[in-house]
Amino acid sequence: MAIAGFMIAGPAAEQIFGVQSPWLRSWTMFSAIGLGVIDASFEIRGPDGALVPLDRFAMLGAPRNGRLKWIQNPEELASVIKRLCAVAGQGSDIRVRARLGTRGGWQTIHTDAENACAG
Repeated sequence: MAIAGFMIAGPAAEQIFGVQSPWLRSWTMFSAIGLGVIDASFEIRGPDGALVPLDRFAMLGAPRNGRLKWIQNPEELASVIKRLCAVAGQGSDIRVRARLGTRGGWQTIHTDAENACAG
């Protein structure tokens, strides 16, 4: 019980109370796997003006277990956005939220504040 309590208390002390000590185990969001991973979500403006979730696999006709499943870097994200905009057609309004896994946590690399197809 004491060991389990120590394992839980270390990360909790830093994350909840801001206590940093060489004696307490810290918690790191990513240590190797997950570094550089991009988590992205897409929305498209419908005819009624509402934003609705966009399924990139369905729109691009790609298998869910294929290469499109993991967006590896910002350049690949830009390529996916470009392909989605091309398929959606001229004047489309696609919003993209994307974040990158870093040692310090998630870093926002794309917000949905602007139409990704406008540029």
